[in-house]
Amino acid sequence: MRTIRLTVVFATLLAFSAAALAQISIPQTRVQFSFPNGGWKFLEAQQIDKNAAVYLYSYNAEAVVDKMGDTILPFMRIYVRNNHLGSVYDFAYKRYLQQPFQSIEEYSTGMPGEQGLGYLGGYTNTDDGKDYAFRMMYFKDKTTLFEVRIETTTDTYRRFEKEFDGIMKSFTIKK
Repeated sequence: MRTIRLTVVFATLLAFSAAALAQISIPQTRVQFSFPNGGWKFLEAQQIDKNAAVYLYSYNAEAVVDKMGDTILPFMRIYVRNNHLGSVYDFAYKRYLQQPFQSIEEYSTGMPGEQGLGYLGGYTNTDDGKDYAFRMMYFKDKTTLFEVRIETTTDTYRRFEKEFDGIMKSFTIKK
């Protein structure tokens, strides 16, 4: 009986581990990623126009509370633009004009596709007055451009820093 229980427990743990490492495909692209530690869920997809879509995920493994006692919802947004003939840099600049931020660190290595550009950044939300920190990267696969942004409040960022980094490093392009 004890052997059966241990086998069931081991099988359950293995299933959860496999689910956490499962590759998630971005619809109608060759890009995949994973949530290495699990704990994230898909929220919604929005079709912006015939060439653009946004996919939203949120952290839900446990409640995240900031130093003010407010509940925080760390999230990841994946913006996909098809038929983009311009450069990643031009697109990143246009997006910056729409959503300004303070660049803390910039990098261009370790990206999954062409013309990669990454940021560690921050901004103050004028609606709630809180400071936010995020990791963001831009890359292309042929004429499909990707913007991946994953963020939380500045005072909870350290808690998620390794997790955010692991998620960003999990992005790959299927050949």
